[in-house]
Amino acid sequence: MRKKLAIHGGKPVTKIKFPASHHFGDDDIAAITKVLKKANSHGSKPIEILQRGTERHKFERNFSNLHDSKYGILVNSGTSAINSIYGAINPDPGTEVICTPWTSIGSVSGAIFHGMVPVFADIDETLCIDPIDVESKITNKTRAIVAVHMFGNPCDMNKLIQIAEKYNLFLIEDCTQAHFSKYQNKLVGSIGDIAAWGLSEHQHFTGAGNCGILVTNNTKLYERAFGYSDQALNRADGPFKNYPYVHNFLAQNYNANELAASILNVQFSKAIKNIEKKINHAKNILKQISEIPELIPQKVRNGDKHTYWNMSLILKKNVFNCDANKFAESIVAEGIPFSGPYLGTGKYPLGPINKHPIFTNLDAFGKSKYPFDYKRTRAVDYKLSKCSNGEDLMSRTINFSPLSTLTEENVENTIEAIKKVANFYKK
Repeated sequence: MRKKLAIHGGKPVTKIKFPASHHFGDDDIAAITKVLKKANSHGSKPIEILQRGTERHKFERNFSNLHDSKYGILVNSGTSAINSIYGAINPDPGTEVICTPWTSIGSVSGAIFHGMVPVFADIDETLCIDPIDVESKITNKTRAIVAVHMFGNPCDMNKLIQIAEKYNLFLIEDCTQAHFSKYQNKLVGSIGDIAAWGLSEHQHFTGAGNCGILVTNNTKLYERAFGYSDQALNRADGPFKNYPYVHNFLAQNYNANELAASILNVQFSKAIKNIEKKINHAKNILKQISEIPELIPQKVRNGDKHTYWNMSLILKKNVFNCDANKFAESIVAEGIPFSGPYLGTGKYPLGPINKHPIFTNLDAFGKSKYPFDYKRTRAVDYKLSKCSNGEDLMSRTINFSPLSTLTEENVENTIEAIKKVANFYKK
């Protein structure tokens, strides 16, 4: 018997409010207090205490060591981290970067500011960038590939490395959704040339606000990225410490602060345990709904570790009397915080970023079409971008964030709501 859905006036599965994504305890508060007290006692040198102090250096060191990297740079957001990577690459205007359009604009906005032209490649059943389509999009202008580990699921890094080496390209890892995910038992972010993470309130762990970090083993990329993130000045803890106090090249100010770093150090100590909770919640839900073959989980390769920033389900074609948006809305009405297709795919004018006005209108620098027409006979026309596999898959996805803070009751209610909605709409 099909139960009446809450969206149609039926009784919802739960009215219990789901918890916040992160818990801040007395240890987080104590860490901030320690920094502020230290600043009060060293008032003559605030930049060394509140911006470039021991908490920041501790986090940079521990995070980069975990990822087998020589260098780590903490900045004020994940977007700033990726922008600093483009600053490190220092590309010529008109060159190209290949990325998936199912990502935050932060994956490519720094490229545009550097005069690069994003080229968008399709995704495969893992919902990550498809190496076959990546190679088909390479031209003599291509300079870099961005591997976005979608929802915490690793990209096929071996194939991307082979392509990058074959064409002498930089391989950038965008790990913003994939803290501690593993590709064939190797942590993502430790595989490509350089990698970035966001550390905001939406990620696996946070500095109680926006932060980001990048790591690399490439000394030249580190030096340029360090300078780019801090006005290319001669900071005492940086590669230009013996230079005169001058701006050595065009750069930004993306500095993080000690308060955020102090919280990151506390949260970092809990991160592995919390991420395992997220994985267990996701796997429990997937196991309990496995009796519904019409809901297809995001494909994970054997040997890879998905950390489930999002648990994504793909609705099988032609088996439900609703689309993914209606399916997700119905679960929300049952009291569960689900969402429909990522970036609104399939719901015009929403969808992957290649359909956003910045690209469809080439709206970047005033009335010019720079950099999309730089040294080209005609400007790039993103309306012609074809990512048909991704459009199909993503338009059928529903998404849930299995927070580490969920209770057993939250998880049980989630399972019940998915089953209830699926049973109602199944043809």
